[in-house]
Amino acid sequence: MAHEINSATSEVSLNIYDAIGTSTVRGFRQSSTKLLFHLVLYLSFIGGSIWLTWEFYVTDDARFLVVLACLAFFAVALVATIHRLLVLSGDVVILSPEGFHDLRLTAKLVPWNLIEDVSDWRLRGKSASTIILKLHGDAEDSLPLTLYGRSMRPYERLLGIQGIAVHTWTLDISHVRLLRLVHAYVAAAKKSDSA
Repeated sequence: MAHEINSATSEVSLNIYDAIGTSTVRGFRQSSTKLLFHLVLYLSFIGGSIWLTWEFYVTDDARFLVVLACLAFFAVALVATIHRLLVLSGDVVILSPEGFHDLRLTAKLVPWNLIEDVSDWRLRGKSASTIILKLHGDAEDSLPLTLYGRSMRPYERLLGIQGIAVHTWTLDISHVRLLRLVHAYVAAAKKSDSA
C-alpha cells in the first residue's frame, strides 16, 4: 500500500544536497488559506459521515462502525485544524543545525543523528505530501508527542506509515522543497558525524 523512496543513507544522495546551506535555522509557517480550505473540507466530510451514519445505522452494523471511525478521524482533524488556526502562529516546522522540530507533532527537537531515514510517503504511486522520518531504535517511542501527534498515530499505523509523519499540505513551503531541505540537513549531520 505504501512504500518509501528518497533514502538519505546512500553516498550518492549525500552529494546532491551539498549545495543547500544547512548552517542556518529555517522556519516555516502554516498557510491560513490552506488551513481554511481544510476546515471546509473536514466539515463537509463530517456532514457526509453523519448522513452515512444515519443511513447505515438501521441496515448494516459493519458499515456503521466504519463510518463512525471515519467520523472520529475527521472530527480529530477538524479540531486540530481549528487549534492550528487559533493557537499556533509563527513557525511550526523548524530546521536547524541541531535538528528537526515540528511543533504540531512533538514537544522536543529531534536531533538529526536520531533520524535513520527520510522518505516521501506515497499512496497508489502518488506523493501524499507527507514526509516520513524514521528514527533509530526506540527513539520514536520516547519522543514526547503533542495531543495531535498522539491522536493521529493509530490512523497513520493503519495506513502503514512507520515513523514520524510530517504532513506538509498546510505549510507555506512546497512538499518537494521541504523534503529536499530535510535530506540536506540529514546529509550534513551524517557528514559531520563521520568526520
